[in-house]
Amino acid sequence: MPITFIEIEKQKTWRISILFFVLLLMYFCIAMTLVQGFLFLFPIHFIKTGSLFIWNHPSYLLTIAVISLVLAAIHFWFSASGAVRSVMNNIGATPPDPEDEIHKRLMNIMDEIHVVTGTVKKIKCMIIPSLSMNAIAVADLRGNSAIAITEGLLSRLTRSQTEAVLAHEAYHILSGDCMEATVATSLFGMYAAMLDKLQSIGDEDRSGLHPAFFLFWILVKLSQILSMFISREREYRADAASVRMTRDPLSMAEALRLLLRNWSGSGLIGSGIEMLCIINPQATERDESEGFWEDLMSTHPPIRKRIEILLRMVHMSIKDLDAKVNSKSEAVDMSVFSNHIKQTSGETSAFLCPSCRQSLLRGSYEKTKVYQCKFCYGILVEDIKIPRLIARRERNYAERIKSLAQAVIADNQKRLALKNLKNTDIKTKHLIACPKCKNPMFRTFYSFAYLIEIDRCNLCNLTWFEQDELEMLQCLIENKITARINL
Repeated sequence: MPITFIEIEKQKTWRISILFFVLLLMYFCIAMTLVQGFLFLFPIHFIKTGSLFIWNHPSYLLTIAVISLVLAAIHFWFSASGAVRSVMNNIGATPPDPEDEIHKRLMNIMDEIHVVTGTVKKIKCMIIPSLSMNAIAVADLRGNSAIAITEGLLSRLTRSQTEAVLAHEAYHILSGDCMEATVATSLFGMYAAMLDKLQSIGDEDRSGLHPAFFLFWILVKLSQILSMFISREREYRADAASVRMTRDPLSMAEALRLLLRNWSGSGLIGSGIEMLCIINPQATERDESEGFWEDLMSTHPPIRKRIEILLRMVHMSIKDLDAKVNSKSEAVDMSVFSNHIKQTSGETSAFLCPSCRQSLLRGSYEKTKVYQCKFCYGILVEDIKIPRLIARRERNYAERIKSLAQAVIADNQKRLALKNLKNTDIKTKHLIACPKCKNPMFRTFYSFAYLIEIDRCNLCNLTWFEQDELEMLQCLIENKITARINL
């Protein structure tokens, strides 16, 4: 499919009309079922007419059709016209931080894409605060559009790879094929997350199912059926368009290789939204297979085939790409990284260190802004920035940090086990005051998967890491360290 970088005519495809027709048919069938059930329960009036079946009463059929049309139109308009906002809220996407260097680079690349494509209305760029690796493009009937990229993917991409991914997603929006996928998602797919929640309620309470369960179940099944209209070819076309914009097929291939080998967001990005992603977060064997049935039922083509097509443009094989990437990784591992937080002078802030009562310095750590104490080396971080710091760590940790992390998590796991056995509370340090609101911060574990104690203020959404706590947390997550203890 050709793409023009000056002007793209905005038009609604025939598939959107099909989506509205399916929605109308769904409301009509539900209304028919309800009315027919009512007739069987209260048949007195209709016995006089000689029939208990609704299709023998044209006036009632017409009334049901009109009501269904009104309800379908309302559902369609509110869902499809505000699809960008609803999808972004569903995945927890937030605007990029202009003070963060990685986010600033993303915004600059997005501006360059606007110049290349000549779009009048700008495409928003958003950040999904997750360590998973994926990207999403959405567009709605009001002309709004957005590209959201996870913190995990953004932090691991080079500038050229980021350009390739954004160009890929921008093509989906500019060509119009993103519109039908977004409308289908907003009408039907968004309810998959609600269905998951209702199923969890059903697991907790076996006495019965929520009444909305059946409606959501129907909507989700319709979403799965309508995914057959979303062709795999759109991803091939978007890859080709990315190459046309960036003139760099290798960067797009490297980005796809990175996506292939890492967590793509399964469990975070709900089923029903996968057709909007650059790769399917709920990937199955069908996604990596080819054939009539696979082409019909899967919205994404095999990633390896996409990589092979891109590599043929630069006369490389996947084996050559792996060797090239591995050599880069070894070079990075041999590099010596300095501890930014201790070397950054920064600017004095209004916050005082909760431990030693000295002014915190506002500096850069892993290319994002944090508050640090130059005396005790504690770090104050906004909660929304923690996934960035974890995702961006790219060095070999000192043996001291690794050993300390293992010892701390083993000790904390032992304390948890003893607490559960004796049914007693865990003794912790005294609570410190939040540097912003002055209320006591809650001393807790970062998570029960990573038993590093931190101080958190839920009112201000701030977290205080004492010396080495942040590095230990990064080390645990990156190296997947788990405690081995003997009780």
